[in-house]
Amino acid sequence: MHMHKEKRNIVIVTTSTALIFLIAFAWWTFARPSYDIIPRVPGMDHRPPAKLKSESVIIGEFFDTLNSMDEVIPGEWPRFRGSDFDNINKDQTPLAEKWDTSGPPVVWRVSLGEGYAGPSVKNGRVYILDYNEKRKADMLRCFSLKSGTELWRRWYGVEMKRNHGYSRTIPTVTDKYLVTIGPRSHVMCLDPATGKMLWTLDLEKEYGIPGREKGRVTPDFYVGQCPLVDNGVAVIAPGAKALMIGIDCSNGKVIWKTPNPDSLRMSHSSIIPMTILGKRMYVYNASGGVCGISAEGEDLGKLLWKTSEWNPSIGVPSPLYLGNNEIAVFGSYGAGGARLKIAKSDAGYTVTVSEVHKPAEGLAMEQQTPILKDDNVWVVMPENAGPLKKQLVCFNKSNLLKPVWSTGKESRFGKGLGPYILSNDKLYLLDDDGNLYLYKIENNKAELLANHRVMNAIEAWAPMAIAGKYLLLRDSRNLLCLDISNKN
Repeated sequence: MHMHKEKRNIVIVTTSTALIFLIAFAWWTFARPSYDIIPRVPGMDHRPPAKLKSESVIIGEFFDTLNSMDEVIPGEWPRFRGSDFDNINKDQTPLAEKWDTSGPPVVWRVSLGEGYAGPSVKNGRVYILDYNEKRKADMLRCFSLKSGTELWRRWYGVEMKRNHGYSRTIPTVTDKYLVTIGPRSHVMCLDPATGKMLWTLDLEKEYGIPGREKGRVTPDFYVGQCPLVDNGVAVIAPGAKALMIGIDCSNGKVIWKTPNPDSLRMSHSSIIPMTILGKRMYVYNASGGVCGISAEGEDLGKLLWKTSEWNPSIGVPSPLYLGNNEIAVFGSYGAGGARLKIAKSDAGYTVTVSEVHKPAEGLAMEQQTPILKDDNVWVVMPENAGPLKKQLVCFNKSNLLKPVWSTGKESRFGKGLGPYILSNDKLYLLDDDGNLYLYKIENNKAELLANHRVMNAIEAWAPMAIAGKYLLLRDSRNLLCLDISNKN
């Protein structure tokens, strides 16, 4: 009896389920209201319409006039490593021999987007490249040296992903021209007083070789090469289709071009003019080798010599002329350094790599370019330099393997990546954390005169600038102007 009842319940449930399904199917087929099927289109969910990103970049498209110039004061630092490309200020403005407990006064401070681009200074104006993350814009900003008031900015939209910061290069400025290279190889030439655009150049578009890895212009971590203006000609090394080019700043026309059959590429190093064996030449530590290009005469722009024997994977410091027809070159990430010897015969110029050493074996630098004063080379050694790591060290230029002086293991400076600069016999050294040290240089030794923490810095790696009585320095987010003058 119990079994019969269970069977009857199963039949009832099954029959009811089938009946409900048939009724629903009939309603769906014959009785449901009809709806029009509308394709899903943008805006129906009340989101803002999607904007297509254009691949084209209009270099220097926007200009903002912000304030009037207040006062032109003396002092200049017109380009990377200063007027004579040696990172030494020769101005005779009296500078302080010591600081009190408050340190050198901060004259002004401005906030920047993340980067390591240093400033240049001319005719009372400070110029610095800055990437604005909110606007996604590469900006050239102009400030008053006296007050830090922002006078104008020239900018344009360019998409970039943060790759250990953004801007890295220093503008070059003369009385007539201001030239910059942005993080993605965009060149601008402007009037330095007004910011008026004179011409632009997209190096990636004009000199890159599509589809070829060695034909790419912009290096990893964005552009680090600082532009050079030499007698009204902008000298730039794009690599790829042209090893080096010269551009007439008055009209933007390329007036000479160095072929690049070996496909050398742009590095983070900058071009340094040198006079070797009576010949003025542009020396460049490219990605793929070191080269010398004629900087004068009928063979202007001609490749004079090249070597690929020295070829570190990453090169940031620039070549350093040692005299006696010798050049010191440096590589990052443990590559160390090398000495090159230039010779000349009836057949032309030749280059020999006479010495190669690792950071623990001799003069080395990851990021900054060492300073040569008289016969001595001053450097802050990198983290991988063995017992000398992160110390201020002096080498005689005749022997890059054996130091003649160092600060000692009790005096190390951050990660060994911060900048240093000379003004006559005074050396200013900034470590990664914002501690500023003042040394007095005497022959091959240095005496510490003062030190002060000028900011709570993060990665204070940008090259510094001295203009008159002011020292300009920055970390990854802030630019400071300090008064380093002698108040007595």
